[in-house]
Amino acid sequence: MSVPGLKPIIFYDIPSIVQSEPWSPNTMKTRYCLTFKGLPFQTVWLEYPEIKPFYEQHSLVPTTLRNIKGTPTPVCTLPVIMDPNTDRFITDSFAIAQYLDEQYPDTPKVLPNNTAALVHVFHTAFYSAIEGIVLLGSFRGAQKLNPESKEYYIRTRAERFGIPWEQFATPEKREEQWNALRAGCDTVDGWYATSSGQFLLGDTPCFSDFMVAGLCNWIRYCFENEEWEEVKSWNGGRWRRLVEATDRYLDCSK
Repeated sequence: MSVPGLKPIIFYDIPSIVQSEPWSPNTMKTRYCLTFKGLPFQTVWLEYPEIKPFYEQHSLVPTTLRNIKGTPTPVCTLPVIMDPNTDRFITDSFAIAQYLDEQYPDTPKVLPNNTAALVHVFHTAFYSAIEGIVLLGSFRGAQKLNPESKEYYIRTRAERFGIPWEQFATPEKREEQWNALRAGCDTVDGWYATSSGQFLLGDTPCFSDFMVAGLCNWIRYCFENEEWEEVKSWNGGRWRRLVEATDRYLDCSK
């Protein structure tokens, strides 16, 4: 499906060292949404140090406050879209999903049947379930960033979590971190098991599925191959099937 007559939406994303692979699970959510809806878009790549100046250039409000060294600090994040059809910038993946549903009501909904509030709750529960993998994931993910982003990412993550970078994923911590990911996947698998279909709301994916698939693809692209192979086998192969079922919406050609 495609929407004729629209100017391409500008989608701001973070590049990796592998040109054909997305990197950020947060920006993947928006890439999924745009393709799922059949909306034309083109990607503008921003390295991490370019994001804050980009916000300042366009007078955008930082998306979140994070406690860094005991001080609440405004943080500018991607994804961002600029819709030339309405001349609007939208920040934050959830706000982007809401905007796309409202602005383009004739496209498939990513927050269907007034589920936006429930999806927002799911977002909180999901990231709570997998928080034990954040340090290992950060360590793995940094290796796939371009040099200017990698240096920035390592420095700011060490500041955010208050520990030296070399302690993020030591061999001694690896088993504990991996077990935390397995436990988180077991929890989310229980949620999926209550659905009548392959996805959380049945037979059609929604924003929550794109959230989970984005994390799976982050592991797929940024972790070791044998680690992704292991995750694919968990929970009866659910995460492999989810990635396969949503891959057609992860259009990296634009």
